[in-house]
Amino acid sequence: MPELDETLELLHRDARTAPADLSAARARLMAELAVAPAVVPPRPKRTRRWIAVPVAAAVAGAVTVAVVVQTGPAPDAPAVAGPPPSAHPSANPTANWPDIKLMSAPQVLNRAADLSVGAADQPVGPGQFRFVAEHTWVQRGVHTGATTGYTYLWEQQVDRWIPPDEHDVWQENRRILNTGKFLGGSVPQSQAPVPEVTDTDQGQWQGRCGDFFPNAKPPKKCADPTDWDSPAFYATLPHDPAALYAKLRALTAGRGSTPRAMFHYGIEILRAGVMPAGLRAQWYRALAKIPGMTVLAAETNLDGRTGVALGLDDRHEIRQLIIDPVTGQFIGERQVAGAEPDEPWIKPGTEIGASALTTGVATRLGEVPAK
Repeated sequence: MPELDETLELLHRDARTAPADLSAARARLMAELAVAPAVVPPRPKRTRRWIAVPVAAAVAGAVTVAVVVQTGPAPDAPAVAGPPPSAHPSANPTANWPDIKLMSAPQVLNRAADLSVGAADQPVGPGQFRFVAEHTWVQRGVHTGATTGYTYLWEQQVDRWIPPDEHDVWQENRRILNTGKFLGGSVPQSQAPVPEVTDTDQGQWQGRCGDFFPNAKPPKKCADPTDWDSPAFYATLPHDPAALYAKLRALTAGRGSTPRAMFHYGIEILRAGVMPAGLRAQWYRALAKIPGMTVLAAETNLDGRTGVALGLDDRHEIRQLIIDPVTGQFIGERQVAGAEPDEPWIKPGTEIGASALTTGVATRLGEVPAK
């Protein structure tokens, strides 16, 4: 996608429906996958791209777009990596696997892929739509100088309806729910006006092939095999993990094919919401080949769902891929400020973005399926 070539950190979304009742299997597997408690800082961030933004009483700098999951009713509520121990399937999940602390992220990813039994995409019939919802915190930062500025987090809901035939009309709704969470800045909050909500921050758009902004350059093409919003992209992908890893290297060649670039692209492609269920397990196995990944938490809660968090730390930020290890469902991602945050006013360990994703099938445009 063109806008993803403008920055190392990309935007988009994915999720899928889980099979019926796998709670018992999930409890067993989560016990197997448990590791020593990891220090997972609060509410992390998502991908970032810089664009101009009008801000009253400040020089328009750049906007940092990022995402954080809303796990509580208020944006200022303290974020936690998961529910209390009593809410987890096992009170002492490491008891059954005394050597689990030695498991690597690739081992966990491959095991999760192997145990993703019963997962299947919910079929979308004629006249229906695949519904992809992303509950996020959108990070908006204003740079007034090389090392000055400030950052807010906005709560946002993005809903998308995708028809079985991508040539038909798609719909996307965006809503800004809250703009008041101040992450920090080189000036106090009283001197940091909230950035303005723009015409593309919220609203409703329709377009064939998901072309919501037909005047954008370069134009969006229907059935584009290079666009991972399109099923045509997945039709070209191999199902062998080694070949998929090579594909990731090719996709990120312009970024040096670094582990960080490959991991970011791997997550963003999952977030598009179009990857077939049969390919997803192999995609995890391809991601398992990326060097430097670690298990950050064996049991982490994301918008009410439990998953395993794996990630990369490049000192600037720690990005986490969060999956349901039983169903293979991609349930979202997180980002945490590293030891040397990109913005000097952000404290290391601050959770600076995340997103929680769900999907379903709607019978008409604009309908939100029942959970």
